[in-house]
Amino acid sequence: MGGFFVSLFDELGERRRRLRASLGDRGQALASFVILAGLVLGSLGLFLRSWMVSVAPWGFVVPAVFVVGYALIDWRRQAALAGGADADKTANTYDWTARLFSLACALAGAAAFVIAFTSPPQIEEWAPPENAVSVDILP
Repeated sequence: MGGFFVSLFDELGERRRRLRASLGDRGQALASFVILAGLVLGSLGLFLRSWMVSVAPWGFVVPAVFVVGYALIDWRRQAALAGGADADKTANTYDWTARLFSLACALAGAAAFVIAFTSPPQIEEWAPPENAVSVDILP
């Protein structure tokens, strides 16, 4: 199991270098920011208003799905390399898979926030107690 995590973290660094080489420093930073912003909005952003958690509770699951999915993607990559696949082709294929999966998770998190933020608050019909205000208006 230790070899899996060593390879995972090595690949994270290599994937980040390849993304920086293809998009440049600012492009890579922007892409990382967009992904993290979507994940944070989907989970922590739901605490902005009290009713938002009940509207989109699935927003809290998105970061866990991201971590598990990313680990599964890398597990498949490592299995393909162990099977004798070409390292460059495998890296390119799984780079795109990881990018699209990360973007999908970020969009799901942002969608949870937008759906919850734009929904009207769920308030019950409120009426003051009978003895709260005495009204003696006569016609």
